Amino acid sequence: LSFRNPHYFAAGATMFGSEGMGGYQYDGMEYTGRFPHARRTDTCIGCHDPHALELDVERCMDCHDNVESREDIPLIRLDEDFDPVDYDGDGDVEEPIKAEIETLQTALLDAITAYSEDMGTPIVYNPDAYPYWFTPDGERYASWTPRLVRTAFNYAWSQKDPGVYAHNADYILQLLYDSIVDIGGEEAAASFTRAPVNDYD
Repeated sequence: LSFRNPHYFAAGATMFGSEGMGGYQYDGMEYTGRFPHARRTDTCIGCHDPHALELDVERCMDCHDNVESREDIPLIRLDEDFDPVDYDGDGDVEEPIKAEIETLQTALLDAITAYSEDMGTPIVYNPDAYPYWFTPDGERYASWTPRLVRTAFNYAWSQKDPGVYAHNADYILQLLYDSIVDIGGEEAAASFTRAPVNDYD
């Protein structure tokens, strides 16, 4: 077994969720499909300049009251007007959805690390150096198990889209949650809540 890294930015596939099947989707689990942003921002160029890929911040300001500049965009939380869910179990239902995702990313990496140590060969992730997963002494990691491959892939997938919180937060939260359960057991995800499967059609 070896690790196959998701290629570059995964934004398009993330936006399509279960339809794009970009992440490793577990048998028997349901995943949110395509995330439709507001009508005028339902395509890549609805939010981004088609040439420079810069965000059109004024578009964001049309719907999100807390956005006044580019720096405010990661502060958005989609369910701010609905019944908020505390996905990461820290008691804060007003924090940005990006923060909820980051907590689960950290938990998954911690669970991957603990699992690898239990297997006898610790693993280290470096997103800036091929082949991304190494032993502590810098050698290419080679002690893969099926469980480690799929959870490492979902972790890397969650890192490959810097705007994942806006492109399809539900989908990435589901992948992270299921991966934490897979690699660390139910107890590793005991304080977390799996994002509901939304049918946006």
